[in-house]
Amino acid sequence: MIRAAKNGCSSEITFKGKKVYHDWESSSIPKSHLGEKLDKIEFLKTMVHDGASIVSVKYWYGEGTQTKWETVEKLMADWELYENGWHVVYPDGGYKNEHLFYYLQQMRGYGRIRPKELEYFKE
Repeated sequence: MIRAAKNGCSSEITFKGKKVYHDWESSSIPKSHLGEKLDKIEFLKTMVHDGASIVSVKYWYGEGTQTKWETVEKLMADWELYENGWHVVYPDGGYKNEHLFYYLQQMRGYGRIRPKELEYFKE
């Protein structure tokens, strides 16, 4: 089961025009509500401005470079795209990158820390 993700004001959140959902056992919405699974990478390639350009990134062990597409893909590592919304999957062992999900939900202090990767998206 899934449920719509909500922000700190209990409003349902969207990302790039699609509602965001997450796993929730006490929900009455079946995952089938999301519809057909879509290609997230192809969608991101249409949404990221100048995605092939190289940007600097910081890792815990130093600095490096990646394309904008690669940085956005890592930001959304736990996100799956469906025709009726996004599903943020909580895998065994925890999120691979919770920053965007927590930012949109305004939780755990992330509400004040806007992911820099959001600057790469087209308006």
